[in-house]
Amino acid sequence: MIQSELVVTKQTPLAPRGLVVAEHPLGARVGATILEDGGNAVDAAVATAFAMTVVEPFMSTLAGSGTMLVHLAKRGETVAIDFNGQAPARADATMFRLIDGISDGLFAWPRVEHAANEYGHRSVAVPGSVAGLALALERYGTLELADVLTPAIALARDGFVPDWYQALTTARSLEELGAFPETARVYLRNGRAIHRPPSLEPGERVTYPDLARSLALIAREGPDAFYRGAIAQAIHDEMTAGGGLLTKDDLAGYEARVSPPLTGRYRDLDLALAPGATGGITALEILNILDDFAPHAVGWQTTGGLHVRAEASRRAFRDRFAHLGDPAVVKAPWGELASKAYAQAVAADLRKRGAGGGGTPAVSPQRKKPSGGRVERGRTAGMPQRGPAAPDCTTHIGVVDRGRNMVSLTHTAVSLFGSRVVVTGTGILLNNGMIWFDPEPGKPNSIAPGKRALVNMVPVLAFKRGEPYLTLGAPGGRRIVSAIPQVIATLVDARGSLQAAIEAPRLHTEGGELFVDTRVGDKALEGLRRLGHTVVPREETYATLNFAKPVGIRVGKKGLEAGLDHLRPAAAAGY
Repeated sequence: MIQSELVVTKQTPLAPRGLVVAEHPLGARVGATILEDGGNAVDAAVATAFAMTVVEPFMSTLAGSGTMLVHLAKRGETVAIDFNGQAPARADATMFRLIDGISDGLFAWPRVEHAANEYGHRSVAVPGSVAGLALALERYGTLELADVLTPAIALARDGFVPDWYQALTTARSLEELGAFPETARVYLRNGRAIHRPPSLEPGERVTYPDLARSLALIAREGPDAFYRGAIAQAIHDEMTAGGGLLTKDDLAGYEARVSPPLTGRYRDLDLALAPGATGGITALEILNILDDFAPHAVGWQTTGGLHVRAEASRRAFRDRFAHLGDPAVVKAPWGELASKAYAQAVAADLRKRGAGGGGTPAVSPQRKKPSGGRVERGRTAGMPQRGPAAPDCTTHIGVVDRGRNMVSLTHTAVSLFGSRVVVTGTGILLNNGMIWFDPEPGKPNSIAPGKRALVNMVPVLAFKRGEPYLTLGAPGGRRIVSAIPQVIATLVDARGSLQAAIEAPRLHTEGGELFVDTRVGDKALEGLRRLGHTVVPREETYATLNFAKPVGIRVGKKGLEAGLDHLRPAAAAGY
């Protein structure tokens, strides 16, 4: 049968000096303007991040979390900034009542009564966004906080016309937003409908006056306004009224963490990833396994290459669920999981099984006890057996400036519209960061007071022969963890453009079903089934988010090359 096929791509001219990539054009333009006016990559990234909380309000928020990598070219220094949420002091491992079944929310945890870990006041973790962005600017930027907040304030105060993306995303959440009167008032037209995008008639302008005032207050008073001042008190009062656990003492005690990045290598590319309880170590484990195979053996164009990708992801997620949590609390085999030696042993085991163990969760070879823990044979405890579910609420920003400083920043409210709670009178949406924790006690990622959850963010910076080469990252929940290694492998091994690597078909598995982009073709899908995988074909469209949506910048001799998710409003802007 002959059928029509929609073919979509994006093209971006090379930028000779500076470039910003973001998940929305208005955000990218804010960052590019900062660069043109003399700001550095950190200035532009922070300005863009604040602007994105306005123009993409369902994906990130002032009361959210994030992970940021910064490379300062003249210093030859790369740092990681962790400003992810943490459990309030009054939280504990038994705070959520478990009921039968598996959640159909963002993560396949045991089901919680009333989905209290997914939305509402008890789902709110201590937010880190303002602290982390302000710290990055203070240490590594060149502009004042008020300067980089000015564009976001203007967007919130003066408004903008929403596009199809905002209309569609808001429409799919109408029922949930309507359950919270203040949230409905802020995000819905007359508290009950979407703001219409342009069609035969001009679109309706949306403004966020309360958020504009909150941003202006932070511009005047700095992060203290959020963590110790009027905004902190408003959040505290909202939590008290709604039965949440977060207090003004939790806010006052929050600190962003700065540390060296996790480093690794894929082929001839040196990598810097987010360390600790992020997706960085799992993504690196996947890349290390792929690196032990020849380039032609791990590509998406063949059934064998897809099979190896699937098994690498399966092995890495198994280790993730079995061992990882906040490194300040959890003793885990961090060094071994990131090592080439461990990946080589896994790859050897895959070859022994015929390049993989099929669709069943594979078993790692017995290992000697590493420092900080043990990688156990066959351990699958806590591994979810369901694939992608509800959409996450995350955005990603990449920046390279004239001096070839680089930033990779992933910023989130966790689920779509976070907790769905907006703090009265502030316009600030609260995160639902407690969903990141395993609600079952006794696990590495179980809840504890002040503990940081295991998050999925995988911002990456890459270097070739010691020179800045790539900034890359994505929104997409746990799908980020599998997506970023596949984009890097495709970019390096296929030697094509960054845009082609991002657009290429991908797969995702966490140990159960194998979700595969239908563009790989029926022959490959059937071949994977014959190898024992439980294949779930997925067609990626404008309305779906099956495989994350990466954006990145590659540094070349002729200029800066953008790579963008091709089905959504992701955009690049530079000069």
